[in-house]
Amino acid sequence: MKRPLLSLVIFSIVFFGIIIFSVIFGGYSSLYRAENRARDTKILVTVECQKQLDLVPELISLARKTDDFNPNGPNQADLKQLEQTALKHKAILTQITSRKAPLEKELVLTFEQSQVQVSRDIIGLINKIKKDKELESSQEFQTLEKKFNDLEITVFYHSHQYNQEAIYFNHRKSIFPGFLIAPLFGLDKINIYEISTDLLKPENLRS
Repeated sequence: MKRPLLSLVIFSIVFFGIIIFSVIFGGYSSLYRAENRARDTKILVTVECQKQLDLVPELISLARKTDDFNPNGPNQADLKQLEQTALKHKAILTQITSRKAPLEKELVLTFEQSQVQVSRDIIGLINKIKKDKELESSQEFQTLEKKFNDLEITVFYHSHQYNQEAIYFNHRKSIFPGFLIAPLFGLDKINIYEISTDLLKPENLRS
């Protein structure tokens, strides 16, 4: 083989080798970063949910200042229900944060149901506290109610962010070059399930 032709062949092999490497590396890097972003936003969701739970004892303490929520009051059962719901939800959040791998569909569904229940129990308790007009107008109650309202919005917002990353990852691995690269690294077996954000919209929680 003549030297110019040999040089062309070598150059072509190297050139296409670089292209193939760039495609594989770039595709893998894109999927890897998308999976990490989904994991990071999942943590943001659980952090905001935990902040809600951290405020529950304060809300219960405030409720007990009214006659309806004292040990013999007619609404005492509501406090126990919220405490139990919050405890169960805390266990679910712990389970979620302890997992580095994407969440199974069943765990996502369990989280959705639990978060909705906690939020509605909190909203129900706040509405009953409002029957005490003096307490309703207090700075302590108004500040606490605002914190819960803000957290509802934040949980919904971060859940939406999480879904965006989930959609991006699931889409990228199904199109070129993702559908070729994903099987090489086992990423084709990963599916990031979305959260039903409609359930977590503040207006829907109050319906």
